[in-house]
Amino acid sequence: MTIDWPAFFVVVVATLVSASAVVTLYSLGLRLSDRATGWRRSAGIGCFVACAAVIVYGVYLIIPAFH
Repeated sequence: MTIDWPAFFVVVVATLVSASAVVTLYSLGLRLSDRATGWRRSAGIGCFVACAAVIVYGVYLIIPAFH
């Protein structure tokens, strides 16, 4: 049994990037929508929507029945 190391590192990098993106979008959404009005509230909601989209796409990639 051999391990395909280049593919393994691609998965590690993709996981770290996507996890960092989700955490950053969520925290930015919290920061922007905290007692804010106008464009800041809209930007905060946009961050939450983008965070949800990344999570849904990740679930789509994991579950083969959705393909």
